[in-house]
Amino acid sequence: MSEAGRRHLLLVSAAAMSNFLIAFDINMVNIALPTMAAHFQMDLGTAAWVVIVHGIVLCSLLLPFGRAGDVIGHRRLFITGMGLFAAANLAVGLGYMLDSFLAVVVLRSFSAVGAAMMLSVNFAIMSVNLPAGMRGRGLGWSAVFGSMGFMTGPIVSGVMLSYLPWSSLFFLLFAIAVPGLFLAARHIPHSGGGGSTADIPQTAAFFAVILFSVLAINRGVIDGLTAGVALSALAAAAAAAVVVRRQKSAKSPLLEPNVIFNTRVMRSLFSMSLLYMCYSGSMVILPFYLQDVRGLDTAAMGMMFLIPAVLITFLGPASGRASDYRGSYGLTLGAAAAMVAAMLLFLSLGRLDMLLIALAGLILMGVSYGGFNAPNNRRVFSSVPVENLGTTSGTHQTMRHTGNVLGAATMPAVYQFVVGPSLDPAVMLDGFQAAFQLGLVFAVAAMLLTATISRQYRA
Repeated sequence: MSEAGRRHLLLVSAAAMSNFLIAFDINMVNIALPTMAAHFQMDLGTAAWVVIVHGIVLCSLLLPFGRAGDVIGHRRLFITGMGLFAAANLAVGLGYMLDSFLAVVVLRSFSAVGAAMMLSVNFAIMSVNLPAGMRGRGLGWSAVFGSMGFMTGPIVSGVMLSYLPWSSLFFLLFAIAVPGLFLAARHIPHSGGGGSTADIPQTAAFFAVILFSVLAINRGVIDGLTAGVALSALAAAAAAAVVVRRQKSAKSPLLEPNVIFNTRVMRSLFSMSLLYMCYSGSMVILPFYLQDVRGLDTAAMGMMFLIPAVLITFLGPASGRASDYRGSYGLTLGAAAAMVAAMLLFLSLGRLDMLLIALAGLILMGVSYGGFNAPNNRRVFSSVPVENLGTTSGTHQTMRHTGNVLGAATMPAVYQFVVGPSLDPAVMLDGFQAAFQLGLVFAVAAMLLTATISRQYRA
């Protein structure tokens, strides 16, 4: 390998470590969620807020941090974020002794701040520092690091939960993040700098839009139209009005016009967000199905969740390389169709061999995730000026994690609405099917939107 090739490989590895850490974190918590729910004696809909609050903080800060990376430099923001992420997860582990669900949620929110700093600029770091002919492959290998997190997170957490308390998982995450911090400090060069900071009132209003929208959707599905749900919806609408007004009047608006008015970029991002809604919602409720209906232990459940991760590991770089030569058209459309097929399979739970259906659905979700991301990312980052790459990276990650949050908020909420307090497996299966019906709507919408992108843009 040439010196330049070695340098590029180390750069991609350092930047993509954030994908590994966040993927490990998300899948670790998904596997641990039934254990944490039992520890704190709460239902799925309430326990899911460990995931939801983390996602709200993460996706609401990605845009301002993306712009901050353009101002203070991508490297500085990335390294600061990784340090905060490591410290916050250590605190979550220590917070186990408080035996407080609220403390866990609050400490997880600090972890999300660090994650937002890293994820808002990791694609920008690769896009700025890699030659044009290597960007697709670089983004594909970035997906591999994420899939390694997806792969090891379920297995490691499943085995550890068989012998240790759930707090041990967060100590492990801290131990992994520290070497990543040193790798980033050594191999990520300076880039960015010289832009303008994000508008603070618009940033606060954007956070409020996400928080109150998710709260209104989640509790509205479970509890119906209560006074709290109505107030949350009104607060979200008022905050959205502030975001729009500041977008027009602020000197440095949060949303970059070159990005949000780029039809190619925004259609690609919306289709990605819809697919993540399917994936995230499914990955939150499937552990409850496997444990409460099928009776699998955490170790066996972790092995099952290895399936999509292995597929993502192989398909990520392969689809990225293919997109460098053949464009994104067939790859993204086929991947979206695979998610539709996965949701259709999950809808048959209870009528066919349930464990076989779960396995087949996980395979198809892995095909969809691995086949879609790198070609779609290539299309997005090839469509904006270089000076907007940091903001585009933040917008991309915001849309991605907004999909994660909405999936985690809506599909479990639909399940909880149907099931209520019942522990009858037949009633629980009805709840799972209702949740996957919503997932099917998301998947079909993503496929149709991807088709319109493909007809209009063949790159």
